[in-house]
Amino acid sequence: MSSITPPPGWGAAPQPQPDGSGLWNAPPQQQPDIWVYAGFWWRVWAFVIDAIILSTAEGILSLFFGPKINVDWEELPIPDASSQTVDVVNIATTSVPHASPVSVLIPHLHAGSEWHTFGILLTLLPMLYCVMFEASSFRATPGKRLFRLEVVTLQGGQISHLRALLRFVIKAFLSFPLLYIGVLMVAFTQRKQGLHDMIAGTLVLRHTKPAPIVPFPPHD
Repeated sequence: MSSITPPPGWGAAPQPQPDGSGLWNAPPQQQPDIWVYAGFWWRVWAFVIDAIILSTAEGILSLFFGPKINVDWEELPIPDASSQTVDVVNIATTSVPHASPVSVLIPHLHAGSEWHTFGILLTLLPMLYCVMFEASSFRATPGKRLFRLEVVTLQGGQISHLRALLRFVIKAFLSFPLLYIGVLMVAFTQRKQGLHDMIAGTLVLRHTKPAPIVPFPPHD
């Protein structure tokens, strides 16, 4: 089993200090980035933002590309002793409508065959949204990007489209349906990985750069 190189700042061996770096008058050395694993709540808020964006996009698509819904009315009689019905016109013209048997109009909605195609489009939209953004140079969906989160490989590289697709499928069919256990694992695993992260071999990082430490000379 191959070993995984730990990220800087999380178990990595300390780097040797150049000569003179410990002097008070020495210029500050450039410090490397530190990997910070994205916690549970950071990812929850990112998910909420993504859900709002997807809901808005689906609503706009439904206005322009949604199927046309037709309403057909069917007249059902209310049975009585005479087995007769009265339509809407007769009810409107009679002075005592309740004295005669009446009928009930039942609406039937017909969306047509276009509804199936539109339903498939709405189903594929979240997958395309996550895969295309996470496998791009952004390395994150807009919601994750807003909170400075990035989805990377275990070595910190950009994930492929196939890995992003695997991550989404595991999240959609295992992490969420199984009582959200695969998602709650983020709060308890060492590197804040959900079930979909472990299977796909990904990490969600919140990159931060350490503030440079500027030494001050001691007072005489």
